[in-house]
Amino acid sequence: MQAEGLIYTNENCIGCNKCVGVCSSMGACISQREGGRTQIAVDPLRCTACGACFTVCAHDARSYTDDTDRFFRDLADGVPISVLLSPAIESSFPASYRRILGTLRVLGARRLLPVAFGADICTWATLRYLAERPRMGFLSSRCPVIVSYIEHFHPELLGHLLPVQSPTQCMAIYARTRLYITDRLAYIGPCIGKTLEKQRDGRYEAISYNITLRSLMKYLEAHGLGDATSEEDTGYGLGLAYPAPDGLATNLRWFLGDDIYVRSVSGKRYAYRWLDRNADGLLRGALPFSIVDIVNCQDGCLEGTANAPGCNDHDQAYYTLLNRMHQREVRDDAGPWNKSVPPAERLALLNERFEGLNPRDYQRTYRDRSAQCQDWQPSREEEDAIYDSLHKYDEASRHIDCAACGYDTCAHMVRAIYNGFNDVHSCIHYEQAEATRLEKLSLYDEMTDVRSHNAYLLASEYGNGLAPQGTIFIMADVNGLKRANDTLGHAEGDRLLTTAARELAAALGKDHVYRIGGDEFAAFTTELPHDAAQGFAESIQQKLELENVSVAFGLARPASGKTSYKDLQAEADRAMYKDKIACYARHGWKPRE
Repeated sequence: MQAEGLIYTNENCIGCNKCVGVCSSMGACISQREGGRTQIAVDPLRCTACGACFTVCAHDARSYTDDTDRFFRDLADGVPISVLLSPAIESSFPASYRRILGTLRVLGARRLLPVAFGADICTWATLRYLAERPRMGFLSSRCPVIVSYIEHFHPELLGHLLPVQSPTQCMAIYARTRLYITDRLAYIGPCIGKTLEKQRDGRYEAISYNITLRSLMKYLEAHGLGDATSEEDTGYGLGLAYPAPDGLATNLRWFLGDDIYVRSVSGKRYAYRWLDRNADGLLRGALPFSIVDIVNCQDGCLEGTANAPGCNDHDQAYYTLLNRMHQREVRDDAGPWNKSVPPAERLALLNERFEGLNPRDYQRTYRDRSAQCQDWQPSREEEDAIYDSLHKYDEASRHIDCAACGYDTCAHMVRAIYNGFNDVHSCIHYEQAEATRLEKLSLYDEMTDVRSHNAYLLASEYGNGLAPQGTIFIMADVNGLKRANDTLGHAEGDRLLTTAARELAAALGKDHVYRIGGDEFAAFTTELPHDAAQGFAESIQQKLELENVSVAFGLARPASGKTSYKDLQAEADRAMYKDKIACYARHGWKPRE
């Protein structure tokens, strides 16, 4: 598949629908069928870069784009670049992060700037904003994926998003406005979604590159990690806590104590279901929290959508983060992160620390992007038509809700099909019903509803099977079929065939009768005594004559246990041909009319 958008499907996709099942954004995953093969594509206008598809795909069928290759090319070309470092780097790579920073320096990075410092600014700006607008029900804005989801699918909540820049953007703005850095800025961290911030906030030309830790480590493994080290501090205050799922909550409680109620919500599925479930309560002001600190990844940025694999196995990264936070508290004897002073005093020290900053520089706005995410609800008649196309003709089959298609309910699947996000082939009920239908088409004659020539070949082992002793093989041929078609129309010819098939099936059982040619039927059974066989055939023949249907019969019996069905058919066919001549003579027809 062609790489389009931030996250895209590669050639490994087998269309298993797992990504559909975990995707929080209706229509972001689209089932496409081409050449008999299904793949799940990504709609870049609807995808919010939550990365849930990466966690469930067993086929490594999802890829993403970042700026790693371009970043290193530009460094090699001498482009002046300074780097913003997520505190997750040290937590994820405690043994090698100084060598990582040293390698970046050697390759040409001019300044290495701690995003944890930007997180402290973010905390300060948030506290300033809350002090001016003491109300309930704000949503944190530090996670670009959550912000993207609200812009796309809950624009009614945009007024509840804190209008404060993320820690990364706060650091970038500080670098531009206070450090007067004019270099291009590159962010290194564990989040695919940081590219969304780069794309959507052009103030101060803030970020030019998003380099994910996974891509960075692949690059350094391929090109070599140098021995040089760098001693730049990747932390500052309790902004170090931001990679944790409750990082903002930790900071707000540090400065406000029990005066603020913060709800921490995280998880690639839970966070979005929480938003969907509580959107109305937020709008009504019914939630008893000052802020809901909501992030995409269950373990926060330590999990990250593009962190290097294994970084937080057994919570090692989380332990490293907590240890660094403790060290910061111990060292900051006289600052806002001094553990021995009360929260109100810490807040005063924080405001003093950032006294020269303008809070408005660190505020932001949001855009309603829901217009590109519209989908439509089918009418009742349109629903019924889609259900019928899925072979779901009753209420029970319309509420199977097996989720094999990726949607929780059959109703959601119908809505997805209606909007072009999926098709019938993703429904396991449809595939099973279709397989049954195709099997029936293969093994049963559609017109007469007796078994088909294909079924006869299978039952007789393509004629080579040996008929058991006691088998009666019957050949039946509808006389005058061509004459009826030519003179009375095909409807009359069809009547002759269906009437003959009905009587044969009634007498012998539908599964013992085969339509093996245009006007020929074969049947074999071991349940008919030999001495009664001829009379049995004649009685069927007489019944059909009463309905103006003439059928010639021929019977054959195996001479021994080694007689094949092919030989029996040939013998019965010869007998039938003799009876056909007699039937034609009786009706005064020319042969083969």
